[in-house]
Amino acid sequence: MLSLAELAGRAELKAMWSGNGRDQLSLAVTNASGAGVTVAVPSGLIAANTTGDNRLIVLRAAQLAVGPGATATVALPVVALAPKNTLAVQPYRTTPDAEPRLAELLKYLTDQPDVPRATTQLVTLALVDDVTFAQWQRFLAPQRTGESSGQTHPTPVEVTQAIDAFGLLRRLAPEKTFALATDAELKFRALRNPWCRAKATQLYGIALPTSDGAVPPDLGQLLHLKPGDNCPVCRQRSEMQTPAGP
Repeated sequence: MLSLAELAGRAELKAMWSGNGRDQLSLAVTNASGAGVTVAVPSGLIAANTTGDNRLIVLRAAQLAVGPGATATVALPVVALAPKNTLAVQPYRTTPDAEPRLAELLKYLTDQPDVPRATTQLVTLALVDDVTFAQWQRFLAPQRTGESSGQTHPTPVEVTQAIDAFGLLRRLAPEKTFALATDAELKFRALRNPWCRAKATQLYGIALPTSDGAVPPDLGQLLHLKPGDNCPVCRQRSEMQTPAGP
């Protein structure tokens, strides 16, 4: 198993990194030797574009096996480290940098593979830059397509993503107060969004009377921890499995 430092020191191995500044980073290795190699990419690796103004962090460790005389590519799970990152495909390079503020998040993700990427991205920006809900909306704008590219109001999905991120922040750093937690617009929209109203009331400490005595889900259901916990992953799976009508 080769580390990235060992990979860089092998003349017969050529590595090419490419990213889009937001959610894509790939490593392609060409092996000109007569023996196969396996390259290890560690969690927490930070890659930057040529100018260094766009940085991405690898969320989970990965391995790339390359046969003799062959080229292999691996797509790595990444998020942007700053809201200013531009969306553009370009060459990237590895750096020796580390981001200690994301240590708990990376640890949490090791056994939580179903955490949606959008949720992880917002949690990352909150931990590093303490972004507001409005800043999150501006970050999402270049990734929208069709009619949504010109919209000024967040979708129910985006509001739910923000509430899920709020819940995860509460778990990772309970002693901190984040801008998302005190964002009036997010609170207003979340409490009126049927997708995340129950979770929002729990997070904001609001007790709503119900005629049937129903209890909102506890904080453990704010992200995917078990089947059927009404997280975004389970909702999407349920919709995909619903039989089509006649």
